[in-house]
Amino acid sequence: MALDVIFTNGSIHTQDPGHPLVHALGVHGGRIVSVDEQLPREAFDRVVNLRGATVVPGFHDAHCHLSLLGEALVQVDVSPRAAPTMAELLERIGAAARDSEPGEWVMGQGYDQNYLDGHHPLAVELDAVAPLNPVWLWHNSRHMAVANSAAFAVAGYPGRAGFTVPEGGRVPLDDDGSAQGLLEETARALVSDHLPAKTTRVVAEQIGAAGDVAVAAGITSITEPGLGAPAHLGQSPTDIAAYQLARDEGLLRVRATLMPYLTTLHPIDPTGCTVAQPYPLEGQGFGLDLGIRSGLGDEWLRIGAVKVLSDGSLIGRSALMTEGYVPEEGQDAENVGYLQFPREWLEQRLVAAHENGWQLAVHAIGDGAVDVVLDILEEAQRRFPREDARHRIEHFGVASDEQVARAASLGVVPVPQGRFVNELGDGMARALGERRTRFCYRMKSLVDAGMVVPASTDAPIVDYPPLSNIHDMVNRLTASGAPFVPEERISVDEAVHAYTVASAQASHQEDEKGSLTPGKLADFVVLSEDIYTVDPTTIRDIGITATVIGGEVVHGRV
Repeated sequence: MALDVIFTNGSIHTQDPGHPLVHALGVHGGRIVSVDEQLPREAFDRVVNLRGATVVPGFHDAHCHLSLLGEALVQVDVSPRAAPTMAELLERIGAAARDSEPGEWVMGQGYDQNYLDGHHPLAVELDAVAPLNPVWLWHNSRHMAVANSAAFAVAGYPGRAGFTVPEGGRVPLDDDGSAQGLLEETARALVSDHLPAKTTRVVAEQIGAAGDVAVAAGITSITEPGLGAPAHLGQSPTDIAAYQLARDEGLLRVRATLMPYLTTLHPIDPTGCTVAQPYPLEGQGFGLDLGIRSGLGDEWLRIGAVKVLSDGSLIGRSALMTEGYVPEEGQDAENVGYLQFPREWLEQRLVAAHENGWQLAVHAIGDGAVDVVLDILEEAQRRFPREDARHRIEHFGVASDEQVARAASLGVVPVPQGRFVNELGDGMARALGERRTRFCYRMKSLVDAGMVVPASTDAPIVDYPPLSNIHDMVNRLTASGAPFVPEERISVDEAVHAYTVASAQASHQEDEKGSLTPGKLADFVVLSEDIYTVDPTTIRDIGITATVIGGEVVHGRV
């Protein structure tokens, strides 16, 4: 019986130290069965000539909100690229309102106040351009949003008043006590709980739309964090069902590891039944129904770590810091940010999840939050030792040398975003000041500490293409062209390793993917130029000639 296909005449960088550069890959049943001349061409049914092209393993975005990226594709784009001024932002919302029926929601995302002279859109400004429509605008961090008066009224707060700010959130007020429109962190739920509900099919279609652009950029795998909790990160209570539907109907274009949000876990008694008790006790089951936990699934769709936000964002100045942010006009000079949940709440549930076999993925951006999370992870291992847990700190945004060393000693996997340096770097530097910026979104220090350092974008918070992200990991320049902690630059080798091997390791999947070796999935990307030899300042200009998943060309041609 002939084997499926052999790809020949390529410059194939495998990420396998034993065979770092080969020229042929044999594939059968979606997996690699040979490299170079281990099996003859005659053993294969098809021969594909790569014509000398450079090949690397498929890019795995270790922190990508794929379903939210799909949502962004159908909402009004108010990002700095599309709306660089407040006037242009308001014009875009006004145009969308004019194209909508009265009472229909107008929804947009991607604005960044750092590009708008430090100002968030106000409800009254949105009222002026959309008087008959409720408006909801996601900040590009998604840790904040802005709503107009009609949106507050739909939520039951006419006049933008009468609400109670939840713990872990903030709502700036006008002099008369009404909301200005901005909702920070958990306060988003005041209005977001009343947004039009998404059906499982709608979310599945968004996953499909995002998958189309992802494979065109060379992404073959993603990890999506925070599903099932719409008040925080997810789309709907049926987010995982949406992924299953997408797979069933051929809409799932990339391999996906799914992180349920911590609030979806609950106590379970030994018989597998849900316990009415609202919090976990030591020795009690804690997870999804039937005791489901990290690791369930296959190479296309699986359950990964459990995700939770501990703090907020740097550009929103809500990430918990050990020292106050550089104050801006009208802001509290002592603002150090805040936790999203009480520390005791986080510790109780995260330790219980660890005890029950979950991998943990905790968002911590400020150095104050990093301290809290490291304390909790250390306590979890002290009480319930477990080898190779690979607990993650998503972002690890600001970390001192001492925190880097401590995280490395605990086996923590930091998950930074190189692309933040470019798109958000100017705003982060203004928020932190020069002295503390040098500890912001470190990469070289993490690699040198011997940590597993995956690559990710947090899309749609910033743009999703891996080559743009690699460009920024290597060059570390902000959108204004300013160097951003250049001593934290990493090499092209290290950046590609982060996007392949390390991203697979971050989700316990290095036996399946990340390198091009016999037995592993035949997922790879054909590049238009050699990423290892081009001028590093032109990496983002490299094209994706083809994306191959399981030995099948899913984008482009070879």
